[in-house]
Amino acid sequence: MTHWKKLTNPNYLGAYAFQEGEEKVLTITNVAEETVTAPDGNGQTEQCTVAHFDNEKPLILNKTNCKLIEKLTGSPYIEQWAGATLIFGVNKV
Repeated sequence: MTHWKKLTNPNYLGAYAFQEGEEKVLTITNVAEETVTAPDGNGQTEQCTVAHFDNEKPLILNKTNCKLIEKLTGSPYIEQWAGATLIFGVNKV
């Protein structure tokens, strides 16, 4: 069985990198599709959309993140997201 904490990837930004109520103002430097290795040490890889920032670990983007960034930047094109400054936080659902 796999504990959920083994699924957090310390190489990428995630909810585990935020204190309760904390927000981070980050500027996107670039977004690209990249090969990401699973954090559990089994060597599995997956193609993911990854956003990079100036002074923070990169963030693996899911469809919800991408739709929100598209709405905030006014562009569906990842190449046009560079330079966008966004506020990131964690919401419990």
